[in-house]
Amino acid sequence: MPDLRNITTITFDMDDTLWDFQSAMKYALAITLQRLRSILPGDPTAGLTVQRMMDIRDGVALEMGEGTVRQEEIRYAAMVKTLELLGSADRVIADELFSIHMEARLAGAKPFDDVPDVLDALKNRYRLGIISNGNNTPQAVGLDDVFDFTVFAHDCGFPKPDPRIFEYALAIFGDEPQHVAHVGDSLPSDVQGANNHGMLSVWLNRATAANGTGIAPQREIRGLAELLDLFGMAGR
Repeated sequence: MPDLRNITTITFDMDDTLWDFQSAMKYALAITLQRLRSILPGDPTAGLTVQRMMDIRDGVALEMGEGTVRQEEIRYAAMVKTLELLGSADRVIADELFSIHMEARLAGAKPFDDVPDVLDALKNRYRLGIISNGNNTPQAVGLDDVFDFTVFAHDCGFPKPDPRIFEYALAIFGDEPQHVAHVGDSLPSDVQGANNHGMLSVWLNRATAANGTGIAPQREIRGLAELLDLFGMAGR
């Protein structure tokens, strides 16, 4: 296990770690569904829900190979698939729905309340980076000029927990894994990925969920501010 005293770089996941991805996505899909029902009123959309649209998106992502293609491509393909299931193949409608979805999603993109101050404090001592399977940049959620580097799965073609995305990141910022802590909300993607690559894994468990996976984080925190305690910076 890496020694906390040797950590020089801290990397973060983006979605649901630094910003509330789930809430923004559900809001955007609700707005999209509202517009879809106005375009195709009546029976075709009667059984369609936000959850069903999320399930369709997840199925499309699995087929396309999430992490190897850009999230925008997956979201557009999911809109097309949704329309096909409703009996429509109109790409003009798909284009409109995609635009509405993206605009609504970005409008709801903001960091969790505890994030900006914690990152500002950490930046005084550590290099900070992003290793994400998503596509939202720090700038898109209001975190400008915070990170020294960003790595997204579509940059290298390998999503977390594939060790190659961590190797790719290490090559960019030129550090050894034992000097890096990785913070994320996903046990299989973030914690297992960091463990496999010799980094210090920190599980951000905002929901205080039970861990029934068998994946063991080296550290667990319930909010990002606990990082300051972990690294001996509380009160500074």
